[in-house]
Amino acid sequence: MREILVETEVDAPPRTVWEVLADLRAYREWNPHVTDARGDLREGATVEIRVRSGLSRSRTIPVTVTEVTPERRLEWVGRVLSSRLFEGQHAFELEPLGEDRTRFVNRERLSGLLVPVVVPDDARRGYEAMNRALSERAERRFEAEADSEP
Repeated sequence: MREILVETEVDAPPRTVWEVLADLRAYREWNPHVTDARGDLREGATVEIRVRSGLSRSRTIPVTVTEVTPERRLEWVGRVLSSRLFEGQHAFELEPLGEDRTRFVNRERLSGLLVPVVVPDDARRGYEAMNRALSERAERRFEAEADSEP
């Protein structure tokens, strides 16, 4: 088993971070790692995600949503043919850090015979880029909300 774990502190509350994370249709606007996502965020639903691995390679993967806890956790699992060949259990966790800060955890547990072939050695960079982009988008949204309040 291989695990990729990236944590980021975001200057926005979990509500705002969740709004960015759960808006799958907007991923193509900001997300450099999961460049497209289509489907419903409800447990048992299938979501089609397009993942960019490396500089130019990307692939579309159907994933099954296994947990949706708004403002706290989103989890899905993707497989290639069977879990013995390849399985990725992906979790996004939001932890409140005071009133207007969030720890965003982007974690994937990878297993199966194809992991060394399918997952590049520098895969962590994609997760780091996603965390940075999510943080920037959530912080801009939160600032805009604060500026618009009387």
